Amino acid sequence: MYRVVIQNGSIECAEYDLGDHGVELYEDGDFVAFVPYENLLAVVDEETETTEDRSVL
Repeated sequence: MYRVVIQNGSIECAEYDLGDHGVELYEDGDFVAFVPYENLLAVVDEETETTEDRSVL
């Protein structure tokens, strides 16, 4: 599970793809949202257990 942090909140998704202009978010293979890089603050892997291992894009 990933949490995509944007300027006014966050969105949870199971998968994401990096595109030329932003991140496409998917849940169970279905498209959920598109977040332009201008609005993206971070992509956080919620399944990582320690802050040292956290993956932030």
